[in-house]
Parts: sequence; structure tokens; C-alpha cells
Amino acid sequence: MDILGTDKNSKDLFWSALILFLVGMHSILLGLFIYFFTDFFYNFFFKVSVENIFFVRQSGIFLFLAGLFYMYPLINFKKFHTIIFVVIFSKLTAVYFLLVNAKFTPVPPMMYLAAFFDGLMAVVLIVVYFRFRKSLVLTKSGIVETSDVRIKEAA
Repeated sequence: MDILGTDKNSKDLFWSALILFLVGMHSILLGLFIYFFTDFFYNFFFKVSVENIFFVRQSGIFLFLAGLFYMYPLINFKKFHTIIFVVIFSKLTAVYFLLVNAKFTPVPPMMYLAAFFDGLMAVVLIVVYFRFRKSLVLTKSGIVETSDVRIKEAA
């Protein structure tokens, strides 16, 4: 059965994996951008120069590694799909952190915008994860046939 097949389980698997991939790539690319273009990043988003490049670059490395971790379930999504809970928790924690600490930055609206997008990623992950999980449970319990996604009639 291919991941783009016609059954609901495959479609839910595809969308869950795709969203997780995009969230992971977002963190990887943002982390690399912050690490390699630190001064440009700060000047563009905060209109200030970096005072302590060590901690800014450290956050870039952290985001890069977090992105790799986010994509780990893609190795075997059906086996490791529960790791998405950690990704969702991470995104919700980021929202809290950004909202509480925005006032300590030179441009708080940028932090609110980042919090909005992290929250949006968390919500989308929650939706696609639970759709996939429901499809997986229905398939395993025999309520839904994976070949054509018809609900079995009660005997």
C-alpha cells in the first residue's frame, strides 16, 4: 500500500507525516539561519545588533537539533507516531515562552507573531495527529477496511 493510496489510513498517514516534516524543516532552517546569519537575523527582525553572539547562535543550534528530533518519527511513522506529543508540547511551550518574554525584546510584536505561528503549528499537528490516530485505531479494530475505507456492517 503506497502512502498516497486511496485508503483513509494512508491519506491520514501522509498528511500527518507531511505536516511533521514541514514543522521539522521550519525549525532546522530557522536554526541554521540564526546560526549562520546571526547579525542579519537580529538586524532584520529586531532592528538591533547582537550583543552576545554566543547565546543567539546557541539558540540556532538548539532549533536545528529540535527540528531533527521533530522529524525522527518519519523513520517509521506508524511505530513512532506518539513522539508527536512531544513536538506538540514543545510548540505549546514555545508559545508560552514567547508570550511571557516578548516584553524583554526590542520588538515584542515579532515575538507575538512567532508565538502565533508556533501555536498554529501545534494546532495543525494536533488535528492531523488525531485524525491519523483515529484512522489507525479504526483500522486495527476492524471497523474500517484499509482497502476501500467502508464501514463494516454489523452482523
